Amino acid sequence: MTAKILEPPSDAQALIRTAAFRLLLAQDEAVSMEDLVAATGIKRERLTEHLEELDRAGRIRRDRAGRVVGSAGLSVSKDRHVIELDGRRFWTWCAYDIFGVFGALEASGTALSPSPEGRTMDLRFERGRPVNGDAVLFRPDDNLMSCCENVYEEWCPNSNLFSDAANARKWAGERGLQGRILTLAEASKLGAKDWADVV
Repeated sequence: MTAKILEPPSDAQALIRTAAFRLLLAQDEAVSMEDLVAATGIKRERLTEHLEELDRAGRIRRDRAGRVVGSAGLSVSKDRHVIELDGRRFWTWCAYDIFGVFGALEASGTALSPSPEGRTMDLRFERGRPVNGDAVLFRPDDNLMSCCENVYEEWCPNSNLFSDAANARKWAGERGLQGRILTLAEASKLGAKDWADVV
């Protein structure tokens, strides 16, 4: 049995993810169907279908009421990594999301990210850039994302911070993961570029 290939989001799905991300950021609370209809212009029935597909693929997260609580790595409900953006608390799905969100928004604040090493990495950002550089990011290859069925469940847990490159390399090797080990400055530059369209 061959692995299912995760298709890139359609234009409509990309629009929904972007709208949901911006609404989450603006409102600090879950995004309703009505808010998304107003923001995207997509009819409710079609929007429901898109949301179900995005949720299955792990590109958005919804609560039990069907409201969007996470999009493009940003969450208003408790998740893996805590970030404080200009005094407001959010969460992200993976360590790489931290750099994308802070970088693209050019925001200041802090991030607390649990490392597989058993410690929590404490990062500070000023105008989108990390100001303490005593960690590295392991970012899995994009081909892992295209081969998984759910980005949130299969790709995100493999993007983590480590105290140094040796620990990151050892951890990835033990799991057979291919990827890049980035300095915080490199992660910030790449993340800001990847999140530019969403922001």
